[in-house]
Amino acid sequence: MAKLDHLMYAVPDLELGMQKIFELTGVAPVMGGSHPGMGTRNALLCLGEDQYLEIIAPDPQQDLARTTGDILARNPNSGIRAWAIATKDLSGVRHAAETLQIASRDIIDMARTTPEGVELAWQLLFLDDARWPFFIDWKKSPHPSVNAPQGCTLAGFLITTPDPVGYRALMAQLDVGVQVSSGNVGFEATLETPKGLVRLPSWI
Repeated sequence: MAKLDHLMYAVPDLELGMQKIFELTGVAPVMGGSHPGMGTRNALLCLGEDQYLEIIAPDPQQDLARTTGDILARNPNSGIRAWAIATKDLSGVRHAAETLQIASRDIIDMARTTPEGVELAWQLLFLDDARWPFFIDWKKSPHPSVNAPQGCTLAGFLITTPDPVGYRALMAQLDVGVQVSSGNVGFEATLETPKGLVRLPSWI
């Protein structure tokens, strides 16, 4: 029904974030595009089939007031801020969450244009707070990992949450295999790279 789609690695400056990831992994990310109205832009690195690392940062060409870009610009740290699960059935995800008494928001439409001029359009579903992953349906768009630089794979992904039992229950409902432990909300990814294992910490 669903699978891990991408990890969102937040940085205050995109070019510097791309350089940091290149120095850590030995693979240079490629520019993705801007998210109009969100105040953000991104760069991508493939993590395997239909999976990627999204380096997301403020977009200096947009008005950042009251946007995600403004939040990222105000934080000097870098790290994993969120993660996404791909599905072709957002309504089914919403129902699965409701059976566990997890509230969800409205499904929203998103779009961006790649540097090559390819139009991407997708839909997102967010649950009640940032503990949870968000969910994405790429519709008919090509998956961003297809044209992202290869050479890295996702070797492990750890989620910490004050409610590991509930988190594991939702992941079991969706048949998504991730490691969940008890603690403050956070994430840690381990990448297999040309430079060996690289751990990416949580964004704070």
